[in-house]
Amino acid sequence: MKIICLIRPEPPYVYFVNRIHEEHQVSLAVVETVPTRERLQAKLRSRGLAGVREACLNRARKRARHGKSTRDYERYFGDQWRALHDSVPIMECDDINAQEVLDRLTAEKPDLILDHGSSIVKDEALQTADLALNLHWGLSPYYRGTNCTDWALINWDPYNIGVTIHKLTKIIDGGSLLAQARATVEPQDTVDSINMQLTCLGTDLVLGVIRKLKRGEEIKSVDQDCALGYLGTNKQWSAALRTHVAYIERSGAIARMLKSPARRQKLPIVDPE
Repeated sequence: MKIICLIRPEPPYVYFVNRIHEEHQVSLAVVETVPTRERLQAKLRSRGLAGVREACLNRARKRARHGKSTRDYERYFGDQWRALHDSVPIMECDDINAQEVLDRLTAEKPDLILDHGSSIVKDEALQTADLALNLHWGLSPYYRGTNCTDWALINWDPYNIGVTIHKLTKIIDGGSLLAQARATVEPQDTVDSINMQLTCLGTDLVLGVIRKLKRGEEIKSVDQDCALGYLGTNKQWSAALRTHVAYIERSGAIARMLKSPARRQKLPIVDPE
């Protein structure tokens, strides 16, 4: 089976590829690098946004960093997060939808595309594989899009934080669901530590799907009703919201919301078979 992974060069995504590669050889990792300041400025100028605030550039650069601490990476990932295994072929790109990426995928003819952390992938790339799946930090359809763990904490909804494996489609995080897992949130957790847990849980779910494919078993999926949930986008996110989440993390609010959540109901999810 030819497996191609689409990722960014950050610890959880590196771990994801390494774990898949240990059990099932990854034929190629397409690594979408975060744009440098110069490339991002040029892109903004081409869109007529040259006057965008310096803070926007700072946030883009921060997304390329490993995070506040290596402690959570080592806790969840061991030493599997530092670098891709030497035996994993790598293709770097600035844009996951660039023509050279599409040409490479077309030439490779993958059986399975696995996406974790890249930009939205266009249909042309997805159609080069028999099956394309996404590992999403969020329980779809309730939390789709970006910053789903943050939004759940803002909503005081800690029991509906989790990870989803779904088919990639035109609808953001709206493809049919294969498997989901709910996070175990502890009072001392942060968004980063929860998301690292979600990568571990999601990677195990993906490994289960691959094993079924290799055994020739039917891969069942469940259509989702996107009207049941919320789609968060980068446009909706702000420095004020990030500050609010940071307050939740350091103030002990997670401990309080675990005792008195806004929603006590654990919403239905698709359990792995």
